[in-house]
Amino acid sequence: MENFLPKWLVAGLGGLLMLFVAILIVQKLHDVNQAFKNDKPANTISVSGMGKVSGTPDLATVSVGVMSQGATATEVKNTNNDAVNKVISFIKSQGVADKDIKTQNLNLQPQYDYTNNTKPTINGYTQNQSVVVMVHGVDKDTSVLDKILDGAVNNGANQIDGVSFSVEKPDDLQNQAKKLAIDDAKAKAGELAKEAGLTLGKVVSIQESSGGYPGPIPYALNSAMGIGGGAKSVAPNVQVGSQDISETMTVTFEVK
Repeated sequence: MENFLPKWLVAGLGGLLMLFVAILIVQKLHDVNQAFKNDKPANTISVSGMGKVSGTPDLATVSVGVMSQGATATEVKNTNNDAVNKVISFIKSQGVADKDIKTQNLNLQPQYDYTNNTKPTINGYTQNQSVVVMVHGVDKDTSVLDKILDGAVNNGANQIDGVSFSVEKPDDLQNQAKKLAIDDAKAKAGELAKEAGLTLGKVVSIQESSGGYPGPIPYALNSAMGIGGGAKSVAPNVQVGSQDISETMTVTFEVK
């Protein structure tokens, strides 16, 4: 055709062909969209359901620390580091892996004397250092956790910021709670449809609400554990307890 038609005419025909194809594609998309709209039920009802399950926390997170005071920054730093290293060494001796021990806070600052309304002067230094420890499997055995809480103090720690418990892998419990939430929504929708003289049809959509899994449960430790004193501390009787996991699901049903 190129031998018999001018080049400008060939180019024009090619452009018209591309335009025709584009129009066909747009029309096809419009037809699919209309079909989808027509397939959507005209009458629906949306109901929210809640599901809750209980699980036993299996992960304990504890923060232990050392506070040291002294006349010079170097003296305080060395004293504090030695004490913290001793605490960490003890924790590792209880079978805790390196990946489950993390330094969370390290702070060295001067102490000021404000007496006699004079210009503040430095009269010493304070260093705080804390270590976060994760203990697994506390749902089956808390002996390692008990030993850490007790032994950390006996090995130089003079600060314990408490213990928190959580479920390490909550996916299975969350899925159970979601199923219960959907069942609850279905029961509520069925009752509403019955009261309205309607028949409950198929599920049109399901929407999950966020925030179903709670954070770690704090466990307050008795401050009178012997911290800072010369006597040996007494290990606390730590109870893991249980933890509720809840989910809310909004389900839309067709009604007839």
